[in-house]
Amino acid sequence: MWQWLKRLFSPGAAPAEPAPQVWNFRIKGGRAEIGAVNDALERAAMAGEVPEAAMRAMQVALDELLTNAITHGSVSLNDPMQVDLIIHKSALRAMISHAGPAFDPTEVAAPDLEGSLQDRQIGGLGIHLVRSMMDEFSYEHADGRNVLKLGKRFK
Repeated sequence: MWQWLKRLFSPGAAPAEPAPQVWNFRIKGGRAEIGAVNDALERAAMAGEVPEAAMRAMQVALDELLTNAITHGSVSLNDPMQVDLIIHKSALRAMISHAGPAFDPTEVAAPDLEGSLQDRQIGGLGIHLVRSMMDEFSYEHADGRNVLKLGKRFK
């Protein structure tokens, strides 16, 4: 699972780049805990490490996905959700890992955006928003955990 992170930032023939910043969070089931992730993103934007537009897009995407995991997953004190934020010179990435039944949000059908509100089915707009705001959005189920990877490029 962590091979993605290693591949993402493995050194190549190019001159050495500054190491990415990696912040790790464990969310034990409370929606209020999402605030710590948002605060870290705010600090990165204030320090000039992440443009505000990329930071806001990631905040919206994470809020949607983390809320869904808390509501529908098996996040608990005994099996918290892991959220890793990775800031690199040209991208902001996040990896979310949580226990629960396999659910691939990248396979959710696009919602009806044309019909009247009365004719539309409930659900799917949040995942559609994530899909439209992120440059990277992937899923895998590994070791009994749902693993989502998202990224927003900048610069």
